[in-house]
This record gives sequence, structure tokens and C-alpha cells, in this order.
Amino acid sequence: TTWGQNGYSYTVTVKGMEDTILLLGHHYADKQYVVDTAQTDASGKAVFSGDKPLPGGVYLIVMPRLANKYFELIVDEPSFSITTDASDITGKMVIEGSEENQLMYEDLRFIAAQRQKVDRINKELETLDAGDSKRTQLEAERININDSVLAWRARIFEQYPDAFYTKMLKAAQDVVVPEAPVKADGTTDKYFGYYYVRQHFFDDIDLQDPRLIRTNIVPGKLERYFEYYVPKVPDSVIVAVDKVAQLAKGNNDMFQYIIVTLLNKYATSDIMGMDAVFVHIVDTYYKTGDAFWLDDAGLFRITHSADMMRPTLIGKRAPNIFLQDTADRDIPLYAINSDYTIILFWDVDCSHCKKDLPKIEAAYPQLKEMGAEIYAVYSQEEWDKWENWLREHQYGWVNVGNKKLKSNFQVIYNVNQTPIILIIDKEKNIIARKIGADQLVDFLQRYKETHEK
Repeated sequence: TTWGQNGYSYTVTVKGMEDTILLLGHHYADKQYVVDTAQTDASGKAVFSGDKPLPGGVYLIVMPRLANKYFELIVDEPSFSITTDASDITGKMVIEGSEENQLMYEDLRFIAAQRQKVDRINKELETLDAGDSKRTQLEAERININDSVLAWRARIFEQYPDAFYTKMLKAAQDVVVPEAPVKADGTTDKYFGYYYVRQHFFDDIDLQDPRLIRTNIVPGKLERYFEYYVPKVPDSVIVAVDKVAQLAKGNNDMFQYIIVTLLNKYATSDIMGMDAVFVHIVDTYYKTGDAFWLDDAGLFRITHSADMMRPTLIGKRAPNIFLQDTADRDIPLYAINSDYTIILFWDVDCSHCKKDLPKIEAAYPQLKEMGAEIYAVYSQEEWDKWENWLREHQYGWVNVGNKKLKSNFQVIYNVNQTPIILIIDKEKNIIARKIGADQLVDFLQRYKETHEK
């Protein structure tokens, strides 16, 4: 047939789905999209067809009549037909013309049968006493079942090395860690497994395969890698981002998904310093023209955010700002002559500030002892309100505001909310940004231990 060269035709017959609608959709990372609809006849048969081929991946046949219950099919061939029964989809699945689906459903049936056996054993184990001799026998059976699954999967990998289903199974499984090598003194490195997994995490996840984005495998893997195998330090995260981006570069859908996911993850991270990761992603992938999915307005919005963050990232020298106290005297930031300056942007009416100010006030004597002064910047311009609040609370630290209306501190320090707290050292370098009020003492203690030798 001629359509086979450039179109698709899938015949799907589901007993119990007569005279109704079936939908054809596909996974796309962590979402699902519908791409086609077909009407079944009196025997439950529907034909999905189109004149352009469908991109490969894991597709779903959705049954609206059964509250959108669905089953999966691999689309990687231009045509095939499947027949099954709505009451037992996996068990009754018959496939013609598709090696991929044949392989997947054989595997699903085998795994389901083993799972049933394990469930039966687990139920029986629950009824037995701890010392019952039958426990040993059942536990051995359970280990055997597990071994048989591993052997079954190994056979699939060996017999069908080029199948997309094999690629999916390999991508989905955990990294297999070999025995840790024994060191000269007879011990093993207890971190060997962690470093091994970290190094080999993506060995079996082919981010160059355009079909893999149309499965639900990648989101969990990405999340797991960055949560458990990347130290939560900006420099380490930046190296990991570039490594993964490089693995996907050229595979447009995958590359876009990875860059956008990581950008959003680090734009909203609660971990201090991760705004540097956001800025790095923008500089490396958005400003260079790699973000082909954005129009100029979208690109401007994101690059502007990064440019606002850039001057006050950790490690940068804090820009001087010129503000005034309640008596209109100039007190620039750089006039504070202490080992550490805690810069606090706050507002009388902000509810978070009302929670944080008492904590900071309680910690202030200890912070002073550690060589820190507080430079508290009132972020609004309602001067009476500010002065009344200060009269009432009598904080011992330096209180300033933009009374001459000459400072652009909101832009310079990217004050888009309150409270925002930064810490700078004697040389006015930023050592902490967006740190919590209750972390100040701990942070300074740790910082002094590691930096004051």
C-alpha cells in the first residue's frame, strides 16, 4: 500500500467498546496529548489513520466510556492491528504486524503473572508467625521469582537489542552497581555506589532518541538525578545542567523539555544561591539563541529576570546604596564598618516581615557578638508609618530608607518582594542572599568556622 510510506493506519478492536468513541493520545514527558479520534463499529473495531506518519513513542488508546481508562501501544511502525477485550486488556491482547507491541505485551503479561505470585506469597507471609518454618520457603520462592524476572529481562535485552521497547526498559531501570572494589587496607569505599550511579546515570537513557520524549520515563529520571545525585551547590548543579543539556542537544523536543524544566526548577528553588543556576541557564541557552521555542517577548522576559538577578548573586561585590536615617542623615551601605553586614529589605505592612523581625531582634545580640551589623532598608515611602514603627520597636541596628528618593535600590538589589536578607563580608562581597531570618546565626557560625582561619 502506498500510504505506508508516509502515513499511518492502526486498527484497534476492543470487545466491550462497540459503537463508541476511542481516542488516540501519547505521553509527552509528564503530560498526555490526544492526537486522533475514531468511532468503533458494532464489533468494537476502529481505524486510526492519517496521511502523515505519527512520531514514534508510547501512545494511549483512551476509552471515554470507561471513565477514560487507557492502555498503551508503541507507535514505531506505520501500520498494525490489535484486538483485545475491555475486561482484560493485557491478558486478551492479540497483535498483528508490530514486533514492538508483541514484545511489550509479552513482557507485561509475564511481569503481571510474577507480580500475582509475589502478592500471593506476601499475603501468606502476613498470616505466619515470625518463627514459622514455612516463612523461609516462601521467602526463597520470592527471591526465585525476582531472579526469574531479571533473567527474563536480560533475555529481552539480548534478543531484541534494537527494539524501542528494550530502550525504554533500560532507560527506566535503575543503574546496576557492581561490587565495590576492595581497597589496599581491606575496606571498601562506602560512597562507591553513590559515585558509580552518579557517573553512569544516563548511560542507558538515550536523550538523542526523539521517541523517548513521548514516554513518561524522562521526568522522573531528571528529578531523581538532580535531587539525589547532584550536590546542592550552585557550581555542581551548573556542571550537571550542562552535562544533561549536552546529551540532549540536537534532539529538539527533548532539549526544550530539559532546559525549560531545569530553568523552572532553579527559578523557584528555596535553596540559597540557586539563582546563579538560573542565570547560567539563561546565559548559556537563552541568550545564545538555543531557545528556539520562544518568541522575542518571551525571551526578553526571561533574559531580563536573569539580568536583574545578576548584580547581586553570591560572590559578587555588593553595590553601594545611598540611603538616609529618620533624621535625613546619609548612611551609605559602605559606611557600615563591621566584619559582616546583614542587609534587610522590609516593609511595615508585610506579614512575613512581622514574623521575621522578632526573630532577627532576638538573634541581634548574638549576631553583634559575631561581628555583624544590620542595615535595615525600609522598602516603601510612607515615612510617618515607618518612624512610628521604629519608635515603638526601638531596634538597635541601623535603619534607613530612600528619603531623598534618589536611590534605585529596588532595581539594584532586585527587591521584588519583602523581606529579602543578604549578608556581605568586610570586603562587601555577598556571601548569602535570600537567607531565612532563622538561619542567620547558624549560617554565620558555619561561615566563620570555614573562612576565618
